[in-house]
Amino acid sequence: MLTATYSLVAIANEQSKMRRLLHKIQNCIQNAWKDLHQLDLAGIERVFNELRNLDRYYHSRKVEVHLIPAVRNATDKADPLLAELDALSEMGMNILRSIGEQLKLACERGGDAVGDVCRSMELYCNKLLKRLAKEEQELLPLVRRVFSIEEWFAIGAKFLSEDGQVRGPASMPSQLEVARVQ
Repeated sequence: MLTATYSLVAIANEQSKMRRLLHKIQNCIQNAWKDLHQLDLAGIERVFNELRNLDRYYHSRKVEVHLIPAVRNATDKADPLLAELDALSEMGMNILRSIGEQLKLACERGGDAVGDVCRSMELYCNKLLKRLAKEEQELLPLVRRVFSIEEWFAIGAKFLSEDGQVRGPASMPSQLEVARVQ
């Protein structure tokens, strides 16, 4: 059961890291709202780029890469929940694409279009937070109930293997220093 404990701790650490990064980005968005009349469009573009980096990191997490595929193979009890998580991810990706388009308009028109970009970035963050909460409140308890010792061992081995390697481009980029983006 040590591998199950290790796996759950690794997942909890990634979830915490995601929440911290997401809250930093949300603070940047809120600061942009406060200074909307003095808005720095380049600053908004940086926040958008940080959101895209965060999205890449989000989809490279252990939950996405290892746990969810293992759950899909282990039980059909998770199908409705996994469909809901997939739908939230799809909405998030659509919002992110929309932000890119809105940002182009904001560069041309400014003003109200920049407000639309900020609203969409907040919406993206809220969808991501909702998905994180679903993972924590529904997926992880389900996984604890349905995985056998062998399945936990396989998951833990993948986590350990991944943790032992230097992560490539899918890992959180070092440039994601959101505190400087304001």
